[in-house]
This record gives sequence, structure tokens and C-alpha cells, in this order.
Amino acid sequence: MRGGNRRAPAIRAGRLVRIRRATEADQPALTALRDDAEIDHFMGVDSSPTAWLWRHIPLGEQSSALTDLLVTTLDGLPIGLVSLWDRSVPHDAAELSIWLGSQHRDRGLGTEALRLSLRYAFDDLELHKVYLRVLDYNLRARRAYEKCGFVVEGYLREEMRVNGTWHTLIYMGVLGPDFEAAEARQGPLGDEPRVPPAIA
Repeated sequence: MRGGNRRAPAIRAGRLVRIRRATEADQPALTALRDDAEIDHFMGVDSSPTAWLWRHIPLGEQSSALTDLLVTTLDGLPIGLVSLWDRSVPHDAAELSIWLGSQHRDRGLGTEALRLSLRYAFDDLELHKVYLRVLDYNLRARRAYEKCGFVVEGYLREEMRVNGTWHTLIYMGVLGPDFEAAEARQGPLGDEPRVPPAIA
């Protein structure tokens, strides 16, 4: 990928959550949060014997992501993970995935974490586009993505079979101007101060 410092510290804070680069030391907390049947359901992970592979969270040198961002409360409690996955061709785009633990959903934390992550992606990493895939029945996530400027770009019909039922996979993408327009509609997150590295 061109542009941006891919190893720059990822430290942003909003009114409810902050994000920082995840490290291997975060793995126990994230593993405990990821042990969640609802996350499995919305990621399309069923009860097959190989499902455990989708629950493993590689971090640090083990991770193949462009960056893994730990989502925490303002006082540093880990609550979820955002990952940006590099494309194999240099077009300044990345695929996004996000999940939060069960006690931290339906409170606006995920939407704020998504906004902070997109701000980091477009401003710090200088990406041109961020895209994602979401299952058709994940209405809560789709609403959050739309709030942040994502638009539907395509459908893969009956692409994933989850517990015996075929479901459509929806491709959504957001460009920098889309995100800025969405931010203008939602209003500022605050100053989004960068937290000193010593307490990150």
C-alpha cells in the first residue's frame, strides 16, 4: 500500500471508547470476550468441528492484518477488536471487521469505535477506501455501518451456510468523502484526543 505510516501508534479517543494498537498481551482478555455465541452467529460461525479456527485471535507478529485495534472503555477496559485487512494489490483499500463483547453492545460503543477506526484509517493510514462483508440478517451491524457512511456495493446470494441455512453476504464500502458526509450528519465525537503512550 502507498501512503501513510502503517506502523504509527493508533491512539484515538471519543466520548465513550478509545482505540489503540492491540498487542499479544491483550490476547487473554480478547479470547474471553470472543467466547460468545452471538458473535459466532453474526460472523457466520456455526457449530461445525472447525469453528474454533474462527475464534482464534492472532495478535502482534502472529496477525496477518494491516492493523488490529483494541477497543477499550475510557478507563482502559478491553471490550472488543477492530481489524483492518490489507488487500493484495496496492490500491489503498482495506477490509474491516469489528466485534464487541456481549456486555458492551447496544449502547453506542460499537458505532463510536467504528467512527474512530475509520478516522484512523482515512487520516493516519491515508486509505482511499474501507470495505466489509456482512450477513443479511445482521441488521444491527448494517445500521451502524450505514451511519458511518458505508453503502451497499453488491450481494452474494446464498454465499454462507450457517447452521444449515443459506444466507446472502452483503458487500459494503465507504470512501473518504462518504465518511466525512456521515460525520457531518452525526456531529463531532469531541476532540478525539490522542492519549499519551505511557497510559495507552
